[in-house]
Amino acid sequence: MKNEPEIKPPDTHLTLRRFDTGSKQERHQFCFYCNIFLLCCFAFLCARLWYLQIYKGKQFKELSEKNSIKYVRLQSYRGNILDCSGRLIAGVEPSFNIGVVLKDVKDVEGLLMELSKLLDEPATNIRMKLVAAKDQPSYLPVIVKRDASWEEVSRVEARLYRLPGVVVDVAPARQYPYGTVAPHLLGYLGEVSLEQLKSGNFPHAVPGDLVGKSGIELRFERELAGNSGYRMIEVDAKGRMIKVLKTRKPLPGKDLQLSINLDLQLAAEEALSGKSGALVALDPRDGKLLAMASSPKFDPRIFARGVTQMEWKQLNDPLLTPLVNKAIQGQYAPGSTFKIIMAAGGLQEKVINPYSHFFCNGSLKLGRRRFRCWKKGGHGQTDLYKGLVQSCDVYFYNVGLKLGMDRISKYAFGFGLGKKTGIDLPNEKSGFVPTRAWKRRRFNEPWQKGETLNYSIGQGFLLVTPLQLARMMAAVGNGGKLFRPEYILSEPPDLQAKVPVNSRLLTVIKKDLIGVTEDKHGTARSCYIPGIHIAGKTGTAQVIKQAKRRESEKMAWKYQDHALFVALAPADNPQIAVAVIIEHGGHGGSAAAPVARAVIERWLQLRSPKPATILQRKL
Repeated sequence: MKNEPEIKPPDTHLTLRRFDTGSKQERHQFCFYCNIFLLCCFAFLCARLWYLQIYKGKQFKELSEKNSIKYVRLQSYRGNILDCSGRLIAGVEPSFNIGVVLKDVKDVEGLLMELSKLLDEPATNIRMKLVAAKDQPSYLPVIVKRDASWEEVSRVEARLYRLPGVVVDVAPARQYPYGTVAPHLLGYLGEVSLEQLKSGNFPHAVPGDLVGKSGIELRFERELAGNSGYRMIEVDAKGRMIKVLKTRKPLPGKDLQLSINLDLQLAAEEALSGKSGALVALDPRDGKLLAMASSPKFDPRIFARGVTQMEWKQLNDPLLTPLVNKAIQGQYAPGSTFKIIMAAGGLQEKVINPYSHFFCNGSLKLGRRRFRCWKKGGHGQTDLYKGLVQSCDVYFYNVGLKLGMDRISKYAFGFGLGKKTGIDLPNEKSGFVPTRAWKRRRFNEPWQKGETLNYSIGQGFLLVTPLQLARMMAAVGNGGKLFRPEYILSEPPDLQAKVPVNSRLLTVIKKDLIGVTEDKHGTARSCYIPGIHIAGKTGTAQVIKQAKRRESEKMAWKYQDHALFVALAPADNPQIAVAVIIEHGGHGGSAAAPVARAVIERWLQLRSPKPATILQRKL
């Protein structure tokens, strides 16, 4: 076929050249992008390494160390409490606490069952302790057994390898070499509560610590507690210690030396044993506290280990009130001990003199009502000496009518009643001194003359604490000075005020009060001690009204009168003032005076030679 076109083969050289050219460009582009990607990866790795090793290096180092290093808190030893001569009243001794660090526990239920067997403690009790501590940091141990026995510690220590999270710590515990002395004054320790921690008043404490809950332990908590330390230890994967890396020793708390005399305190507590009441002994010369006892007392050690339901019920007995410090919190009608203030006010206002006589036939009639004297047949013609020595109510009814309600209150306040004494202890009560304005405010009624008669013999609305009575008696002995009661030996005397009575008149009253213990008709002959003059005054405070008292010859214990007694010794140079109340004890002379005598006798035994100056009554 002549006309067919000639078919030429393709130009393969040109095609291959074009292809080769395109492949090189693509390869270059591909390599470029790969290099960029690798560079970015390398930059990212470098940045990450810089972030982890440099920027976050310190933090991750600490986290790494925490996996193998533990900090163990070392609790400080609490300060000692000493008596005036340096004898130990409350000290410390080592004890063992068994705790659980929750963050290290994987099987809580299994651990509970194991600890229950080892500690012979119901698993529910241990669970309750763990639940109660749910808000505290998980790295802090929860104390499940405080003051554990050596046998319990041995059983736990031998099995620590299969008890992850369980720790055994040595912690200081309070010890009382002379038994539970002055628990109301010293106070007690208990586990710090979350409320206390949140209050900011216990910055040194952590959950599980024992802190002061009352008395001196609470008032001087920061000084007594000291500062805790720590120990940094290296542990293996099972929490076992390998070595100690660092230790900061704890600083022990400061010691407190009290003005309390241990011998007098023990004598007071022994004399009050089996009774409900209180005793306070002061040094009239400077207001230092020599003894303070409240009965019944309690064992402060039970609060550290945990109080059982039965123990708590006994501690909250509404009649005996063992937890109440009756020396500063008990408020009672002063009864006839108030006649001392009545005598002082009457002499100062010159409504009576030492020779003023009033006739007592057993009662005083005011309007249509008769106000009786404690002596049914009466005391006959009675002067100040006889009125104080035999505690004649009719005599002081007359003094009260002459003074009037307003001046009686003036002298009650003047002797420190109706307000706190200022002793540095928590929860002191102020007592109560009535006034006309208060009566109008409280009852919307005017003051009545009949109320003045009750007021004159320490009954009615008037309330005092035993500490106030002791300070009142101290003021009689020292010429009228009202010191703030102080129990720290090193503290200087703090003179708060002077009573509004001439010191010469107080001397007259003091001499008359000797007859209360020495006169054959005195109401406190049971406090008489041969060779020493004691100035005293008895009191009987009614708990229920006279009309109800006649309904039954024998009343239940809780309705019987309170017995009171105040005393100074030696009367010529007073060095000890004592106030005693025996709740529902009956008569002051038979129930309260012997308690005061026991303390004064012990005070005399501690001094040589015994003071024995004879003080003659001179008017």
